[in-house]
Amino acid sequence: MSRPALFRALSLMLVLALALAAGSAEARRHVYSYDPADPATTKATGPVTLDLADNILGVVTVFDLRSTVAEASADLRRAPPRDLGPGGIERLTGPHSGLGALYAIAPGEQGSQLIDALCPGSKRAWLAIGHVGFDEDLKIAVIGDHGPGAPTHLCQKLAYTFHGEWAIPPTGPKIDERGLVRRHFPGGP
Repeated sequence: MSRPALFRALSLMLVLALALAAGSAEARRHVYSYDPADPATTKATGPVTLDLADNILGVVTVFDLRSTVAEASADLRRAPPRDLGPGGIERLTGPHSGLGALYAIAPGEQGSQLIDALCPGSKRAWLAIGHVGFDEDLKIAVIGDHGPGAPTHLCQKLAYTFHGEWAIPPTGPKIDERGLVRRHFPGGP
């Protein structure tokens, strides 16, 4: 096979792989529920639920954070680490914190309320989210600032234990308690 033909074949395979990866992200939608792992997290949020998707490349995107027991949610959007200023997440949480994915809490009524609750006095807030996976505990750092140009600061660290995965009905990710299909029981199967 000639070099140009090989290049075209490899390019086509790459395009097909990327298309497959992009198309499969929606097909692998998950809704994971977590319980607070410590008193500070219980006080800050109580149990929470994450609506997320992962693709075949293992890239996870979190769409929103919801209270599992109340009618409260906040939309999240990916944010570049440069939003936190020099040193990014590592400057605020330490170099071995395991927190890497950064999400801005979208403003809006409930988003603003979440910012006020998790980081009082902050105008904007971000969640640095650790590894998200089935039957895995979760760490989140809440980072805030007091307005444009103000330095970012660590507001608090949250820790959760995995509770279960909700079944997603064909109409979308509306949660119904009867839909909890895979549940984790500490010390059991």
